[in-house]
Amino acid sequence: MSAPPGTLSTLGLPSSTVTDARTGPGDVLRVTVFGQPDLSAEVGVNDKGILTLPLIGGIDVNGLTTSEIGKKIARALRDGDFLKNPEVSVEIVQLRSQMVSVLGEVSRPGRYPIPGHISVLELIAIAGGLTQNADQTVTLLRRDNDPKKSESDLRIPILLGETDVTDRKKLDVEMQPGDVIYVNKKKQFYIHGEVNRPGAYPMEPEMNVMRAISLGGGMTQRASKRRIYINREVPDKGIQSTKAALTDPVQPGDVVFVDESLF
Repeated sequence: MSAPPGTLSTLGLPSSTVTDARTGPGDVLRVTVFGQPDLSAEVGVNDKGILTLPLIGGIDVNGLTTSEIGKKIARALRDGDFLKNPEVSVEIVQLRSQMVSVLGEVSRPGRYPIPGHISVLELIAIAGGLTQNADQTVTLLRRDNDPKKSESDLRIPILLGETDVTDRKKLDVEMQPGDVIYVNKKKQFYIHGEVNRPGAYPMEPEMNVMRAISLGGGMTQRASKRRIYINREVPDKGIQSTKAALTDPVQPGDVVFVDESLF
């Protein structure tokens, strides 16, 4: 059963995609020592990155892959003279340490594990892709305790479909634990009154009143070019209505109203 719209959920990936993930505090691992059921168990990694197992006690697994952990456990069993040739398999049951969030206008917003190296575009695809209301601007939010970094360093806007080489590199940036990808909602304006197709329309670069009217199907026969108004919300002043010329700019959220002629 799917979650209600807008619900933030933790979503998993196929087990084959997390075999190369690096473990950390909060992860739950299934350790299997072949032929030794008493030594096999599902155990959690504590807040210091330590995994505690029978006989060998605690071992540091922070930042290691499952294959590296398996080799480390086997070596500890061999060096402690518990088993001569131990065969150890390690699987990730729950990957909680290496998580990123994908929010906003995607089909399945939620928290996802990082399966090794993964890019912005790949995460959006895993989250079901963009919705019809998605803007082409994605914001990467990254937490960092470095006081030398400004807010702009940690809040990175990315334009999808951008052909510039520098911006394309951002789409392939390696995600870090705690990253948040936010897909913005498409910016719109509204046009009403004496136009053939009134309604909401997506913003375009350098949008003006003439282009807005064109997107609205043009004026009706009753329309007046001298009675066009822009209703715009102004901070601390509420909605302000001003008379507009065809060349006046239109901003996101504006309501362009074309009034009828008096004669």
